[in-house]
Amino acid sequence: MEMGESETVWRPNLLEQEEVDLMKERELESRRILGRHFDSSVEKQGREVGRLRAQISAKKVLQQVLYQAQRDEGEIPFAVDGEGNVYVAQEGDLEELRGLPLTTEDAIIVDSSKNLDDWVIVRLQDAESDLVYGIARPIGQSLADLRRTAGRNFAVGLGLVALALVGIAPLSRRITRDLNTLTEGAEHLATGDLQARVPVRSRDEVGNLARTFNQMAEDLQQNQVRLLEQQRLNKENEIERRLLEADNSRKGEELEDARLFQLSLLPKQLPAHPQLEIGVFMKTATEVGGDYYDFHLSPEGILTAAIGDATGHGARAGTMVTVIKSLFTAEADDVGLSEFLEKASQSIRKMDLGRMAMALTLVRITEGILQVAAAGMPPILIHRATTQTVEELAVEGVPLGSMSQYQYKECQVDLAPGDTVLLMSDGFPELTNDQGEPLGYAAVHDLFRQQAAKPPQEIIVELASAAESWSGEANPSDDITFVALQVKA
Repeated sequence: MEMGESETVWRPNLLEQEEVDLMKERELESRRILGRHFDSSVEKQGREVGRLRAQISAKKVLQQVLYQAQRDEGEIPFAVDGEGNVYVAQEGDLEELRGLPLTTEDAIIVDSSKNLDDWVIVRLQDAESDLVYGIARPIGQSLADLRRTAGRNFAVGLGLVALALVGIAPLSRRITRDLNTLTEGAEHLATGDLQARVPVRSRDEVGNLARTFNQMAEDLQQNQVRLLEQQRLNKENEIERRLLEADNSRKGEELEDARLFQLSLLPKQLPAHPQLEIGVFMKTATEVGGDYYDFHLSPEGILTAAIGDATGHGARAGTMVTVIKSLFTAEADDVGLSEFLEKASQSIRKMDLGRMAMALTLVRITEGILQVAAAGMPPILIHRATTQTVEELAVEGVPLGSMSQYQYKECQVDLAPGDTVLLMSDGFPELTNDQGEPLGYAAVHDLFRQQAAKPPQEIIVELASAAESWSGEANPSDDITFVALQVKA
C-alpha cells in the first residue's frame, strides 16, 4: 500500500516509468478479474493531495482461491475473465484444459483432437466481477467404466462441483469484502483520522496487508503526537527566550543608568592647583563598580584627595559610593582626616547596610606637607625625586562601617619638589594573569619607580598599560583606580 504525493506534472525516469507501467497493469488486471480497483484519493480545496493504493496481485488472489478447491477426483478448477483469459491454480492445469470449451460462448477454440466426451465441465458466472468460475473433471479411465458407473459418478461429480462452487464464491466475496474494508480505512486515514484501524480476519496476503495498514496508522499517530509535543516545547522555549531578552534588556538599561549615575559622582574636572599636577584613572570590573575618587580644594589652596573601594560591585557598591560622596562633599573642608573617617563610619553603621563597608584613604597637602589617614586601603607610594627611590607609607585602619567604635590615626611626611604620590585601590596589586598569579606589591613598586619621573597622567597611562598586559584578554576581577599627585619642580 502506498501513499502518493499530489499528482502534478512530472517526467519520470526509466525506473519510475517501469513502476508506473506495473501499477497500470495491476489496475487493469484487478478490474478485469475482481471487477474493480481498490484505491482511495484525498482532495483538499478541489485538488487531489494524496492517493492510497492496494498493491496486490489480483491474479495471485484468484490463484489462491482456485487452489483451495477440492481435487479428489482429478478436478481442475479454473476461471475465465471477460477477455477470455483462463486462470488456474497450477501451471500444468492450463495444458490439461487446452482445447476444452470453458465458456458457453466458446471463447476458446476447441481442439478437434481432444475427446470432449472424456470431460465434464460445470460453470458459474459471478455477477459482480463477471468472472466465470468452473471445474473440469475427467470422467474416467475408459468409456466402458464410465457407462457402467455413469449414473453414480455423474451424481457424485455434480455434488462435488456444486460443493466446490459453493466454497469458491463465498471465498471470493470475503476477499472482496476485506479489500473494501481496507479501502474505507484508507479513506478515513487520508482525511486525517489517525485512529482508523481495520480488522485482521486472515493470515493470507490480504491479512498481511491489513496488519501493515494498522502499523502504518499507529506510526503516523505517534509521529503526530511527537510533532505536537515538539511544537509545544518550541513555543515555550521561544516565550522563555523572549522573556529573558526582555529581562536582560531591562537590567542592562538599569545598569547603564547606575553606571552613568556613578560617573556623575566623580569629579567633572581635576582641580587646578598652583603647586601640584594631578592624574587619575579608573577601570571597573562590572558596569557599576565600587571604586571612588574625589578632590576638594579649599579657598586657601589646601587640596584634600580621597580614594576608596566599596565592598563588592554593582548597585549595592554604588549605593555606598553615593553615601561617601555625600559625606565628603559636606564635611571634607571642616574636619580633620581621622575625624572625618570616624564620623563616616558611624553614619554608615546607622544606615544599617548589613555587611556593606567602605575602604577609604584621605590625603591633604598643605605647603609641602602630606597628611594621611586610611581605613583599610593599600599603602601610599611616594617617589622621591632626589634619590629616585620609592617609599611606602602605610596607615592602619579598618574599613568604614565594619566596627561600631574605632579610633583612626593620622600621619604626615614632607614633600619636596618633583616628588610623586601614588594612591591606588587593591585591584592593581591583586590583579591576576592567565595562570592565576597576582601582580604583587613588589612589581607595583618597580613599575611606579620606572615611570615616576614622568608627568602624572603619563604615569597613569603606563600603569594602566602594564595592568592590561599582565591580565591579557581576561577581564579584571576587581576595579582598578589610580590617583597620582606630583609636586611641581
